Amino acid sequence: MEMPLFANAVTAAIDWTEVATVVISGVGIVLSVLIVLILVFYAFGALVSKSEKLARQRKEKKAQKAKAQPPAVPLAVKEEAPESAPAVQKADPDGELIAVIAAAVGAHEQSGNFTIKSVKKKNIRPSGGNAWARAAVSQNTRPF
Repeated sequence: MEMPLFANAVTAAIDWTEVATVVISGVGIVLSVLIVLILVFYAFGALVSKSEKLARQRKEKKAQKAKAQPPAVPLAVKEEAPESAPAVQKADPDGELIAVIAAAVGAHEQSGNFTIKSVKKKNIRPSGGNAWARAAVSQNTRPF
């Protein structure tokens, strides 16, 4: 089977050494850029791990210094009467939820000097509320 005249003219005009040069140089450039990117990411990883290690060592030194120093004891301690605990009115089926909320508040405050007086459920209506909140919920929960 004979090739058409146009195909003969195109293949005859191709300089195969130039094609090979372009292909080899393209592959070489891509590989060299990939190697440079690998080295950059490796350097960033080493830098971050070194800074994390230094931060960990500083934290350990601070903890050791805190352990070594005895806690300051006030000379005159004024005894206060303990606050009366709020009366428990009824058994709450959401006791675990209240315990979790109390633990979260206690962790946030870090003082332990707080009292939770009430916990109320918020009535959330799907059709009511803020229009922007509904738009955000519908956008973030729509299927792909």
